[in-house]
Amino acid sequence: MMKATIDIKTGSPGIARSLANSIEPDNLSAPPSVEIRTRTKRNIVISSVLCRKSLETLIATVDDLLVCMDAAYKTLDVIEDEERA
Repeated sequence: MMKATIDIKTGSPGIARSLANSIEPDNLSAPPSVEIRTRTKRNIVISSVLCRKSLETLIATVDDLLVCMDAAYKTLDVIEDEERA
């Protein structure tokens, strides 16, 4: 079994919670050989990926997770900018 942990520091606990919530559907749809758990600690999003398959599967899963987090983070950033305007 292989494990990867991703810590992403955000601007606030609220953004961290929103980011974690936004990727939850992706976590639930992972294949049976992959387990993804995401939680927050203050303003940090912590995702752990456990993979029972190959290194390539782990890398692909982490890559997909990062792409989803990036998209969600950019969306949240736009929403915050609009609320400030």
